[in-house]
Amino acid sequence: IDSKKEAVVSTQSTGDAHRREIYDLVCEHDMLLIEDDPYYFLNYGDPLKSFLHYDSEGRVIRLDSLSKVLCPGFRVGFCTAPPELVTYMERHYSVAMLHSCNLSQRVAASFFESIGVEGFLEHTKQVTQYYKSQRDTIISALDKHMSDLGTWIVPEAGMFIWLKLNDVEDTSAFAKLAMDNGVAFVPGNSFAKGDVDSPFLRLAFSTVPQERLEEAVIRLSASIRQHIRDKIPERKAGSVLP
Repeated sequence: IDSKKEAVVSTQSTGDAHRREIYDLVCEHDMLLIEDDPYYFLNYGDPLKSFLHYDSEGRVIRLDSLSKVLCPGFRVGFCTAPPELVTYMERHYSVAMLHSCNLSQRVAASFFESIGVEGFLEHTKQVTQYYKSQRDTIISALDKHMSDLGTWIVPEAGMFIWLKLNDVEDTSAFAKLAMDNGVAFVPGNSFAKGDVDSPFLRLAFSTVPQERLEEAVIRLSASIRQHIRDKIPERKAGSVLP
């Protein structure tokens, strides 16, 4: 379910009205709904309402993360769900994982104790402003250097951009070439089931300094163009690939 993250295409509205319809279907078919929304606090506009807003029957299990807004790699999150479901989740977790990291949980608890909920929300606003600036920088570079090579949708949350390339069947085919040129990405088939070709790739803009983001896009563009040239052993006389 699209939550305004790094979507590739938008085929159907997933606004609040559509979410209400989804929840009604969950109730109709007697199901549970897991809402995994780690980027909720990194929305560059107004976030969509959580499914908890509609949950009148205790069917929603919501998962949130602190690793995106508090400390990278923190691996601490929290769950909001009916108590009876949380009890079963705790039992399963104690068997599967034994226990979460005590140190990370203590740090997170101390953080909230020191600044409170309002302080946390103010903190996330500052983090969001940083990521929004990063996003705007890389989008500007993509528009400038890669508008003829693919398509993308400007993400409204999160720290990633999905691209669909033209004239490229499988982005993993030039991943090493890109690495040799000093830029890395995640090929789309890493997110697919089975061994399939994919024209998609994912870019991260979270930690690269803004002054280097455009250079990264330039190197990615050069790698894509070289890959396309290498695929075409013979071109008609006079044809030119930028």
